[in-house]
Amino acid sequence: MAALGSTWYAQRIKPKEDGGANAEHGTVDYFSLNIRRTSLDENGKAKNLLVAPVLTHYIDDDRTDLTTPVYTMFSKEDNPPWVVSSEHGTIRPDGTIALEGAVLIQRDTDRNGRAIRVITSNAVVDPSRDYAETADPVEVVSDPDFLSGKGAQVHFGDQLKITILSNVRRKHDVR
Repeated sequence: MAALGSTWYAQRIKPKEDGGANAEHGTVDYFSLNIRRTSLDENGKAKNLLVAPVLTHYIDDDRTDLTTPVYTMFSKEDNPPWVVSSEHGTIRPDGTIALEGAVLIQRDTDRNGRAIRVITSNAVVDPSRDYAETADPVEVVSDPDFLSGKGAQVHFGDQLKITILSNVRRKHDVR
C-alpha cells in the first residue's frame, strides 16, 4: 500500500512536461542584458554583430524583442561596415529583424570617398540576404546627393543598391 501511495504522490508533484505549449500570450522564457551576438562567415571572419541593452524572448510566439538594437554588417572587402540602429526591434522566428520607430542606416566613408546615411522608420532587415526594406518615407544622404521618397529596398554589401519605390526626389549640390 505504501508503494501505491508513493506513486500517487509522485504523479501529483511532478512538473508538467508540455514544455510551455499552453503558455499565456506574452510569457517570457528568458531575457538577457547587454547582449553581443557575433555571427561568423564560412571562413571564421565576423559577418555581423547584434548589440542590445535588453533582449527578451517570448515562448508563445517565439519572438525576441530588443531594446535599442544596433545591427552591424561587415564588408567582405575593405569597405567600412553598415550599421543599422533603431528604437526597438523584434527578431522573428524566420530570422528577419523588424525594426520599429526611427531607423538609421549608415556607412562611413568608403574607399571611393562616399559616406551614406539612410533615415527612415519601421524597416525589416533580412540578415541572410544582406537586405532591408521599408514602406515608410525615406531619406538617403550621400554628400553631395540627397534622395527622398516613400518606401525603399536596400541591398547592402560592396555592390550597394538602393531602390526608392515612389515619390522619388533627388537633389545634387554642385560645388
